[in-house]
Amino acid sequence: MHITVDHIKLQNLLERVARVSTKHLTLPALQCVLLDVKENTLTIRATNLEIGIEGTIAVDVKEEGTVSVIAQTFLQIVSLISQKDVTLHTEGDVLIVETKTSRTTIHTITAQDFPHIPKVEGKGQVIKGTIFANAVKTAAFAASQSSIKPELGSVYVFQKKEHTLTCVATDSFRLVEKTVSQQNVVLEEGILIPAKNALELARLCDSQDDDPMLYITENQCALQFENIYITSRLTSGTFPDYAQIIPKEFVSHSTLLTQDLQNALKKTSIFLNKFMQLTIAASAQNLTLTSKGDVGTTTEKTPASLEGDEISLNFNQRYIADILGYITDESITIHFAGTGRPIIIESVHDKSLRYLVMPMNK
Repeated sequence: MHITVDHIKLQNLLERVARVSTKHLTLPALQCVLLDVKENTLTIRATNLEIGIEGTIAVDVKEEGTVSVIAQTFLQIVSLISQKDVTLHTEGDVLIVETKTSRTTIHTITAQDFPHIPKVEGKGQVIKGTIFANAVKTAAFAASQSSIKPELGSVYVFQKKEHTLTCVATDSFRLVEKTVSQQNVVLEEGILIPAKNALELARLCDSQDDDPMLYITENQCALQFENIYITSRLTSGTFPDYAQIIPKEFVSHSTLLTQDLQNALKKTSIFLNKFMQLTIAASAQNLTLTSKGDVGTTTEKTPASLEGDEISLNFNQRYIADILGYITDESITIHFAGTGRPIIIESVHDKSLRYLVMPMNK
């Protein structure tokens, strides 16, 4: 292999592709990127067997070829180059990275050991990439970190109503549902994307200027951009029928400023106990937050309107705080379903997001 490539284009592509590479004791190829040169095009591939990605850029070719190198080492070298053009060529089992002012050699790994990245074929449909990314990122933080129930460690993507996509995630203690507009997209069945993979799809959508084609098969989903292709395995299983746990009736509704709640949570976080227990009490003119730890107690009152009965419940403070960064409205409403029952947090104006949190036992 012997090519000359634009440094900025090479670095940008490497930064997108190399993210998915991972250290693996028995499969060293998984920590590599595969460089494949054919017909004036450099294709860079990486995979961790859960997710695979490849991208292409145009290069000047003196000799075609294929080589595999450790992804993070190669990325570090490329990111420190200051010259416009970079020459990559191989000598035996070494990749040589050259510019006008530098020469670096990297030991390669057998390219034949690099895993195949599956190609998802069939009928694709264009989705709005940044809007899809927003829905995924809004939901994914609530996915379970445990591998015991893979469906709870996934983001469930389905079509709740026409011209939309809905992303849902839950760890059984809290649940996020985010619905976004996706004109002319039809999803016949919902899919479960492992949460880490879903976030990689979202990051790529945010970094690209063009909208991707979405492809789905029984076991894989893929996004095809102009010069980048990414595919993820799908989780087999059934997502819980979460509609059954969302309260239909409420005893109280407390409305307050989002920033006021954020400020109060910062203060109460100082005195949380090991269970991160926070007491929230809704009254006629205030929402009162109380935390009690080993070294002290703090109570914070924030102005709030109340419709319905006064009520007090205990929650994990982190579960309340996590959603606020995804709310863009100035005001939110907390809907209380009753003692021992979950609450729903919603924006006052934007009804595309619902957040359910289960209370803690005293």
